[in-house]
Amino acid sequence: MRRRSKILIGAGVVVAGVSIFVLDLLRDGGMFREIEPHFAGSCEKIGGVVGVEDITYDAEGGFAYLSSHDRRAWRQTGSAEGGIYRYRAGSHASPLVLSHDYEGELHPHGIGLWKNPEGADRLFVVNHPNRADGGANMDDSASEVLVFEIGEASLHLVRTVRSEADLSLNDVIPDSADTFYASIDKGAKSRFGRMAETFVRLPLGGIARGNEFNIWKIEGGLTYPNGVALSADGDYLFVAETTGQHLFAYKRDASDGSKLTRAAETDTRTGADNIEIAPDGSLWIGAHPVALAFPGHAKDSAKRSPSQVIRATFDGKGFDVEEIYLNDGDPLSGSSVAAPVGDHILIGAVFDPFFLDCKRTE
Repeated sequence: MRRRSKILIGAGVVVAGVSIFVLDLLRDGGMFREIEPHFAGSCEKIGGVVGVEDITYDAEGGFAYLSSHDRRAWRQTGSAEGGIYRYRAGSHASPLVLSHDYEGELHPHGIGLWKNPEGADRLFVVNHPNRADGGANMDDSASEVLVFEIGEASLHLVRTVRSEADLSLNDVIPDSADTFYASIDKGAKSRFGRMAETFVRLPLGGIARGNEFNIWKIEGGLTYPNGVALSADGDYLFVAETTGQHLFAYKRDASDGSKLTRAAETDTRTGADNIEIAPDGSLWIGAHPVALAFPGHAKDSAKRSPSQVIRATFDGKGFDVEEIYLNDGDPLSGSSVAAPVGDHILIGAVFDPFFLDCKRTE
């Protein structure tokens, strides 16, 4: 075979490979998806809070806790303070900001609630303080978990836990007053490496275990894992991938919470974000059905990113997934969490200056 022919064949193989990769990326990113908005109910915008990235609900107290941070202002100024808010579903009142005694920069991300049978309840918060030599965005920030005791209208810091390995944390779920799991959304350390990891969808993320002293990696091979949650009986840890678009169930070892065995997985066909567990055990997930629209929205609020809520049920062997809510980017853009509260759903987003309080009619 002539050298020129070999070169042409080689070039053709490369072009074909790149084309397949791009088409696969566009497909999984939702660019070919037809968005037909629907929801069996009505929604109200609740203002007074910006960037409600995560929500967790306290059924006993009747309040939802909201993780809020104006990330666009953070990028522009480098110093936008976030906060934890409390809201009663259906009230349509402005959320109440909770005072706290944490003395650092509060840039909250994922949150998890521990109902303490022996004392004050605790709220675990993934926080992203600025690095001394970093920029003002999440990829350049550090990661830590703040543990607060919840007071009447305030949060008291119990401890700050950091990882010796400098892990990139996203969401957190406690399984005791002192121990927790957290998602490691990215494994690369440089900004370029993390960007490549996200868009090439490299499985460098994982699951971390934490206690009073340290946070360490216990599971790897995941592609941008995001939401984490525990079953009511504590037997299973659930993990949602955003760019990997999978939902996993891990069986927990009863004697050692650091030992996980993958029990089930399913393709969500969407960019799954945070998970909240309903009283019936179902998993409610805020998601990005057109994930490739989200980076544009992150830079420009006028560029809208569709929002979605899915509900998954787990029978111990596998998942069944259904779509509950879908929009084309309005009224809420870039949904990241859906918390079921009776016949209401609270839907938050990463950047919008409000969240939705939706009432279901069926």
